[in-house]
Amino acid sequence: MQSQSSLFHLPREVRDKIWEFYLSFDHADFGDTLRPQIVYFGDVPYSRQLPPLMLTCKSLYRELSPAVHREAIMRVEIPGWNDRRIGFAVRGNLKFDRLLKLYLLITIEHPNWNSWLSFFEEVIKRAENIETLVIDWGPRPVESVGWAGRANLKKEDEFFDAIRSLKKLQIIRVYGCISPRWASRFDEIATHAHVVCHRFRWWREPGLD
Repeated sequence: MQSQSSLFHLPREVRDKIWEFYLSFDHADFGDTLRPQIVYFGDVPYSRQLPPLMLTCKSLYRELSPAVHREAIMRVEIPGWNDRRIGFAVRGNLKFDRLLKLYLLITIEHPNWNSWLSFFEEVIKRAENIETLVIDWGPRPVESVGWAGRANLKKEDEFFDAIRSLKKLQIIRVYGCISPRWASRFDEIATHAHVVCHRFRWWREPGLD
């Protein structure tokens, strides 16, 4: 019987910690592609295997469903020379309209906005119910002087406009070394969403403890 399982005799907060560890993503969970619009916005939802434990009984399915179906990670990286890829880590079907928590993981050294920003803006339009946005920012801060600096500022404006368009956004967590300019921009957003900034990175690279 489901009710006789030792798991359900544990306090809910303990079970939540167990599920957090059990559902944590690894690099192998990302479906990286050079054609994200086709893979992730196609008529057939992008899908990955559900956690096996979730399929053992109805009680576990109900308890794991919020974390499984309402969270996803979008990652931008360069696995090879000039080979920029966008990938999602997700359990089950990726349905943007039911996401409540989105992680944006930018692992590249420079912003390279043109390789991912327009796709991210489309994700935001489709995932309008997001309440929590986690940004793990790897690029170095960019100066605002010169032609390159002005072009970067324009892209930053687009990025923050996309974030501000999330009407249900409640929490923003920012990880990484961001510039003072970015800190002031997040202060502006803090009028309608709670913003927490961390100087360390959220995602742990392979080989790091």
